[in-house]
This record gives sequence, structure tokens and C-alpha cells, in this order.
Amino acid sequence: MIIFIDILLDLLLLYLIMGLVFSFFFYVKAAKIIDEGVKGTPWHFKVIIFPGVVLFWIILFTKYLKKI
Repeated sequence: MIIFIDILLDLLLLYLIMGLVFSFFFYVKAAKIIDEGVKGTPWHFKVIIFPGVVLFWIILFTKYLKKI
């Protein structure tokens, strides 16, 4: 049972690390492509949406792939 929990926590950590990596790409390129309203927003906005970008990175990535 402990091995299962360990593997589950490792997968969760991997998912969150991938979300952190994606967030840098998202702020530099993908946000402007997914939503035109993001252009010119202050850094406060990026700080506010950061947890959501990390958590829902897979959804944002698929939206980005559909737009390109």
C-alpha cells in the first residue's frame, strides 16, 4: 500500500513540475495566442492566474494546440 501511495505522490509531483515548466511557456507565448485580451495585462494578473495555469496546464496546452 505504501508503494502505491509513493508512486501516486511521485506522479502528482511530476504533473506539478510539468505545470511549472508549461507556465513559463504559457506566459511568453501561448497566452497571447489562446486569448487576445491577455496582451498588455499587468504582472498582477499573471500572479493571480499562476496557480490555475499550473493546475490546468494540460487543458491550456490542448487549447494552444487547437489554435496553432
